[in-house]
Amino acid sequence: MILKKHLLNYALLLSAFFLSNTFSAQEVLKLLPGSKKAHYFEENDLLKLAGDVNFEYQENIMFCDSAYYFEDAQIVRAYGNVHIIKETLNIFCDSAYFNGIEDKSKLWGRVKMRDGDYKLTTDSIDYDSKSGRATYRCFGSIQKMNSNERITSKVGYFYPDTKDYHFVDSVRYQNDNLRMETDTLRFNYATKKSYFFGKTFITKDSIDIESNFGWYHTKNNQGYLHGDAMLKDPKKILYADTIFYNDSLQKIEAKQNVHFSEKEKKLRIQSNYLLKDESTDETFVSDCVIAEVIQEEDTIYIHSDTLEILPDSLDGKKKIFAYYGVKIFNEQIQAKADSLVFVELKDIMTLYKSPIVWSENAELKGDSIQIHLKDSVIEHIDIYNNASALMELDSGIIYNQISGKTIIAMMEKGKLVQTDVFGSATSIYYPENEESTDSLLTIKRMGLNKLEAATLTVHLDSGEVKGITYRTQPTGIFYPIDQVVEKDKWIKNFSWNPYLRPRDLAELDN
Repeated sequence: MILKKHLLNYALLLSAFFLSNTFSAQEVLKLLPGSKKAHYFEENDLLKLAGDVNFEYQENIMFCDSAYYFEDAQIVRAYGNVHIIKETLNIFCDSAYFNGIEDKSKLWGRVKMRDGDYKLTTDSIDYDSKSGRATYRCFGSIQKMNSNERITSKVGYFYPDTKDYHFVDSVRYQNDNLRMETDTLRFNYATKKSYFFGKTFITKDSIDIESNFGWYHTKNNQGYLHGDAMLKDPKKILYADTIFYNDSLQKIEAKQNVHFSEKEKKLRIQSNYLLKDESTDETFVSDCVIAEVIQEEDTIYIHSDTLEILPDSLDGKKKIFAYYGVKIFNEQIQAKADSLVFVELKDIMTLYKSPIVWSENAELKGDSIQIHLKDSVIEHIDIYNNASALMELDSGIIYNQISGKTIIAMMEKGKLVQTDVFGSATSIYYPENEESTDSLLTIKRMGLNKLEAATLTVHLDSGEVKGITYRTQPTGIFYPIDQVVEKDKWIKNFSWNPYLRPRDLAELDN
């Protein structure tokens, strides 16, 4: 009777502590064949079982070669080929320790835990039945059976009931096409979602990902990356504070301090928001946008509030649409407008709504302006409706001026060399005369010359009028310099806007 009593207490302790939460004294325990030897040592309050120890309780079973049970201390020690079964959970180890009072246990020696398709292997495990948490601290690995999915780490915490796992220090995750390295990882096998903390490196096929923390769904290939986030593949590279990645929808979203580049498209972008749809090859960018359109000889910098990039042809050519507060900086020209369209296939950039283009000392304005490029060099600038070209000769005092319905401004090496003016063409300029006294050469303005015709071609050099060609007889008048009155000095709606001109890259977002 004493032996049976202790056998019953022993089995109840194992079940209550490791396999279930609470049991009542009335629940039935079945002692399976085994336990070839049983000894009770009253002086030590010790029950010793040996030889194929085997219990069954509510479909929970434990096997071992030998076991020691201290009734008052509620401590059990199991040795040799320990095997514990709880529903779908199987545990194997060399030895085990159970403390019924503290509801804690320890397994060590070739520890393996199998739960359905997954297997955990480590050197030792501590288990707290109150929290339902098992812990290993000397390297372990979890692997899906019959697959390459595997997680290894130095320290691991896992909850068999919820299939929630926490890994710390030297964490590695891998499956058939994904690799992940991080310092801290929380992974749920049921949802296939991993949360990482600390610098993390992910490789998926040809994609490299870096982040300080975030989450990644290993089944759907979706990710949230935050803190020095990076996403890179052979065609593009993206940096941002935050990146949302959805491989199934082929969408990438980035926020704050966004830096994006596509080498083949010769494009770099800075902004605070970017949305890339890789299924359509469309890109939407907003909030303090600076786009770099890389040309063979030069780079065009475009600033705007919003930018859209759309595919325009099968050979990778693109269309760029920029909206609100557009500014352009280039070594050849600078510009501003409300909106812009750049058609790479035609090498034409069109500015809309009160556009202004500056080149050296010239300011070009109209209702709309087209900039034509050839081999990355600006070839000519077409100005439509209310067109004007102003050249500053003496700051705030003297300006050569050209106006008409349409102006074609020809460029050479970034310099304005000729304007073809169509429709109500007007030219106001100050001819210069060179006077020399001894070794001193002086440039003197002789007066103001005003010409009007249906069309005019004005030849320029650094803003100076070197000649005028007209196809119809012009009307004109010359005013000696001392007879020029204020109203004759300006074309209609004259305005000079140097404060709007972006002089360098730093002024683009001001």
